Amino acid sequence: MKLRDNQTFMSLYYEPNVVEIATGEADSFISAERWERNTKQFGQVTTPEPIADLMAKWVMSAKPAAVLDPAAGLGGLLAACRKFQKQAVLIGVERDIETLKLAKTSAPNGTKLLLADYLKSDAGQFEGIIANPPYVKSQRLDYSEKDWCYFEERFGTPLDRLTNIYALFLLKIWEDLAPYGRAAVILPAEFLNANFGEEIKDRLVRTIRPVALTVFSPSLNIFEDALTTSAIVFLEKGRSPKLPCWVKRVSSIEDASHFLNGLLSEAATGAGDGCIDLKKLQPCTKWLNLLFNGERPTGSDALSNRVGDFFNCRRGIATGANDFFCFSHADIRAHHLTQAHVEPCITKAVDADGLVFTRDKFDSLAARERRCFLLNPSRNGQDLMRYLKLGEQQGIPQRHLPSHRPVWYLPENRAAADIWVAVFSRASVKYILNTSGAKNLTCFHGLYAKPGYESLAPLMTLFLNSSGGRRSFSQVNRFYGDGLNKLEPKDVEEMPCPEMTKLSQKEAAELVGKLAALEKLSPPEQLAGIDKLAGSYFDIKAAEPFSLPPHRVQTRRPVGQRRHHAVQVS
Repeated sequence: MKLRDNQTFMSLYYEPNVVEIATGEADSFISAERWERNTKQFGQVTTPEPIADLMAKWVMSAKPAAVLDPAAGLGGLLAACRKFQKQAVLIGVERDIETLKLAKTSAPNGTKLLLADYLKSDAGQFEGIIANPPYVKSQRLDYSEKDWCYFEERFGTPLDRLTNIYALFLLKIWEDLAPYGRAAVILPAEFLNANFGEEIKDRLVRTIRPVALTVFSPSLNIFEDALTTSAIVFLEKGRSPKLPCWVKRVSSIEDASHFLNGLLSEAATGAGDGCIDLKKLQPCTKWLNLLFNGERPTGSDALSNRVGDFFNCRRGIATGANDFFCFSHADIRAHHLTQAHVEPCITKAVDADGLVFTRDKFDSLAARERRCFLLNPSRNGQDLMRYLKLGEQQGIPQRHLPSHRPVWYLPENRAAADIWVAVFSRASVKYILNTSGAKNLTCFHGLYAKPGYESLAPLMTLFLNSSGGRRSFSQVNRFYGDGLNKLEPKDVEEMPCPEMTKLSQKEAAELVGKLAALEKLSPPEQLAGIDKLAGSYFDIKAAEPFSLPPHRVQTRRPVGQRRHHAVQVS
């Protein structure tokens, strides 16, 4: 079989035991339930039929002679394409042999199924491509540096080595799309905010120039049992570079369908239709924050400083086995350990609340038998040796994190943080001044004052909890599903903040007392009190109390092995 310009259809096509012809005996969407249950550990999830139909409608509008799905799964996307055009040749590429076997009966009758690694294959060019690429973190990819260099040369862009595999699929799909052909690719929206996504976004703006990019609001849970929010990229090869590339947030499949109909009728409009022209966006900015939270403040409303000017942010202590390393008072007694074997440590975000976490609060936590102590022995002894022997019997030293520590049972050398910042949040973020001396696990990031700024911890806590702090958060946060947000340490350091005047020891102590007093108020009264107090310390424009928008974007849960699936979205 030949394609345009005499380019062969897959060098693998004629090799024996590589190509299977689907019989179409089973329905791919009906088969998906059993498939997903058997392959859930690999992150394989089928594309819902309404989404598949929407994507197929775009692809098949180009009336392609052949359609490729480079991550075919059970063939559901190709089945959707068959609805629109019976005579098109359907080709599915699948790397996982077990999935390929199942697809023989579930993919549309006559579909040519190939066992191959799409990224390293020569697929030729296709007038139609439809895809739901796999999601695998770079750390779990088995590509060599030589492979990465090949990808960079092939795709014409430098690549961060943390790039997720789905982004590589997007770039290759563009290369394999024939002139005047159309492709639809559903991806996790995380690349629009992720650091590795900068090169991908630059490629989108500079070269690919998609017809449109739709981002689903996380309130619409497209993929059951997965923290996912997706973006669909609509591609067309050979468009005029003068045409806009619309980016639009949609809150339902119906909204997405309406938007697609506008694209197909060439009636889509810009700002009046809630769209943003992708070409006006900078690749270095977080596109999701602009799309969901609006433009960054400018002029007199902008804050010239960053949290990172005054504080370093570090993630919390990771143990690799919390059940073994964390204790309550009862646990300590049960194993005949003492306070010399442990240190105070917050192990769960729910255990710390309010604006100021004091030693009294910690003691109350410990009295309630919460697991708020971390193994960090300063003294040996038979009881400790007995407990460590128990850990060895459980295989703790062989786990990933303990096995990479100089002494497997000693935690990271980390001081108690000045301020705790909750990693995950919903309505508002926890920023807690820590005066207890307790350390923290990964449920919190820790802010550590830079030399000379030690007195600023209560002042920074005040700002971060104010309406101004919430607006700053909205410029840097990462989006998950069901209203969930996430912050990485670098995100916290990038949060805009006002200039901060150093406080005397007395002034800092007075501010700590004022923050503690505000804890007694109801949430609305507390925010009003915080804003009023912040106004007396910072020269920033007063604003109405800020609340986060309801729309939040999910990212895919990490996948442990590199196998194709339908979409699940970091």
